[in-house]
Parts: sequence; C-alpha cells; structure tokens
Amino acid sequence: MKKLLYSFMFIMSVLPAAAQDCLGYYYDYNNHFYVFDKGNNVQLESSHVDSVRAGNDYLAYIDFKGNLRGYFNGETQTLEEAIPSSMKATAHAMVYKMQVRLMIFENGKTKQLASSVTRFFAGDDIVVWQAYPSLDILAYEKGEIKIIEEAVSTKAINNGKAGKNIFAYSDLSFNFKVYFNGTDYDTQSSNIYNYQCGKNTVAYLDKFNNLFNVFYKGEVKTISNVLPLSYTVADDMVSYVDAGNNFMVYYKGEPIKIESYVPAKYKVLNNIIIYYNKPELKLFYGGKVFVLENFIDQPDTLQVGISSALYLDNNKRAKYFYKGKIVDNFLIEPAKKIELYRDLPVLNYGNNNIGFLYNGKLYEYETNVN
Repeated sequence: MKKLLYSFMFIMSVLPAAAQDCLGYYYDYNNHFYVFDKGNNVQLESSHVDSVRAGNDYLAYIDFKGNLRGYFNGETQTLEEAIPSSMKATAHAMVYKMQVRLMIFENGKTKQLASSVTRFFAGDDIVVWQAYPSLDILAYEKGEIKIIEEAVSTKAINNGKAGKNIFAYSDLSFNFKVYFNGTDYDTQSSNIYNYQCGKNTVAYLDKFNNLFNVFYKGEVKTISNVLPLSYTVADDMVSYVDAGNNFMVYYKGEPIKIESYVPAKYKVLNNIIIYYNKPELKLFYGGKVFVLENFIDQPDTLQVGISSALYLDNNKRAKYFYKGKIVDNFLIEPAKKIELYRDLPVLNYGNNNIGFLYNGKLYEYETNVN
C-alpha cells in the first residue's frame, strides 16, 4: 500500500502558472448576456438565453428565438434553427441530438456523427451510440468513428455507461466489456450491474464472486474480495469505504488509506476528493492529502472542479484550491454565492457584483443577479 503524504496549506496570493480552462458567463444590469473568455468580456446577446453549456473553449445556448447558438474563439454562430432534444457538454465539445440526428460542436465547427440514433453516451474524449439501421455500437474519438460491437440481433448491448475517455457495457451474453483507447476488452466477468466510469478507469462489483474490481488503462485488478460499503470513480482513481469503515482511494493502480474513518461530508469529482470531519477540511489531489482548514465549523457549499475546489471559511470568505496551491484574499468581503465553472471560480457579492477569478486576477462586473 502506498504511503500517504500530508501537506499543510500555505496561503498564496497568486495562482499557479497554468490558467484555468473554462469560459464564464453572466447578465449585466441591462439583461445583456456576456461571455467571460479568459480575461476578455464579450457581449453575445441583448436578451435572456436558456440552456447555457460551457466547456474549456466554447459556449452553447438557446437564444430568445429558439435557435441553438455556439461561441468559439471570439465568434458566435447559429448551430441549429431549433431546440435540440438533448444536449451534453464535455470539456472539448458539445454533443447534441436533433430528434434522431446526432451532432457535435467541436473546435468551432458542427459535424454530424449519425443520421439516426435513439440515445448516446458522451465523455470529454468519447461519444458512443447505436447506429441505425445496422444497430452496431459506434464510438467517435480523436476525430474518427469506429465500431465497438457489431449487432447480431435487435440489440447489440444490454446497458452501458461512458466515462471521460472510456465506455463500459454488457454484451448480449451479459459479458462485461470495456472499450478504451480503440480496443474492446473482455473483463472475464459477467452479469455486472453495479459499475461506474471515470477517466481511464472503471470500477465494478462482481457480486457473484464477491469481488471489487477495477479496470485501469487496459488491466483488471481486484481491489478487495470483500465488497465496499460505497465507492465513487473519478479521474485515474476510485474512492471507497471498505468493510472496516476506512476511507480509501485506489489511485493510479495503488491502494491508499486516506483516513481510518468515514468523513461526515465529502465530494469526489474529476481529480479531487474534498472531505470534512469537524473541525478539519481536507483534500486529496495528486496522491497527497492537503489540510485546507484546521478549524472550520461547517464549510458552506463545497464546490469541486476539474483540478480545483472552492469553499467558504468561517468568516464566509471564499478560498480556492487549484493544482496544489490555495489562493486567498482575492475577495475581501463575504461572498453571497460561489460556483465553479469547471476550474473557473464565479462569485456573487456586494450589491449585484459578479467576479471571475482567472490567472490570479479578480475580474469584476455588475450583474442583475442578487
């Protein structure tokens, strides 16, 4: 078992060199819709919009006419003159369905993936669907469409789930398989119904054999021959509570004991595990545990991003963890509301003010949101 390192946070006034990926958005006091694009403020619409979706470098929304609009690299365009039946925002693209037509908005361009589908699965780097009339299961990744499973009847799979770059499913014979990096892997397990997908990772309970297994980058390993009390899959890791009530993480192929108790509150998402057990607030990132606060009554509205976390301390002051550093004193007054758009902190405070913390600087605007 890997030895766990603890880090006590020092208050920093600047962010790490790498800036956060994501766009922000807001309405000004005239109800004009703006995008915050990595320090630049661009008005997109002069009236209210709906169904806003944001990725690392794009924004999509429904305008007041009912058109699907997309923003990328300073330009806005109409993607569809109708409202999609479903939309899924990923880091690099927005995948949407127009009745049965499957589309993707990627790098500022729209592309049809399929002319007829019933449902689809989408992660940051993969889109999976069942094609018609062939009924084959197809995947789109790295700009190419590939066949995962050829249909032999009216169904090609019994169920499926997508992670960021991975797809797990049961075939017609209930064999549990994982499609990863262009290869379809047979896990040698069957009748698997309890499973979760993340980045490079699938964890699943084999209740017939009483095994807790993890597929990680092409290999299947058994974590325990006793089923966990609970588990969650994220990027390159699986957090779980074992039968002894230990708070554990399987991180990049190694089991790590985080704590010998179950936290009172915790969130697991992307690269972050943030957890609270009065009076301490801690965070697991990059194989280490960081002590964010030694004494905190009850952290309000814990927010988890891709490689970040945002929270309020005892004085309702916002604090921001990003890639191993914590940023403080960027907002002196108490925050009314805090949010994370992926790794971009968004704060509402004062008299209708909104702020975006980007690359160590707080960009402030007036808004009509209280």
